Amino acid sequence: MPRRPHDPDPNSAIARVVRQTTAPADELPADVEAAWAAWSRSIQRVDARTMTLLRAAFEAGVQAGQRRTR
Repeated sequence: MPRRPHDPDPNSAIARVVRQTTAPADELPADVEAAWAAWSRSIQRVDARTMTLLRAAFEAGVQAGQRRTR
């Protein structure tokens, strides 16, 4: 994925994150989807918004790990 320039507008940055996190789940490799499913089962008592943010953080961590291994 090409590196994006810094976006000084927080609303644009938030919109980008929401678009990425609400994209269809099939964009993730099956093993990552399985890892998310396994990890997220242990999360209790959070609302949908928090779960979306946790998933975004999880996916960002996966992507960062993939960039380091290339």
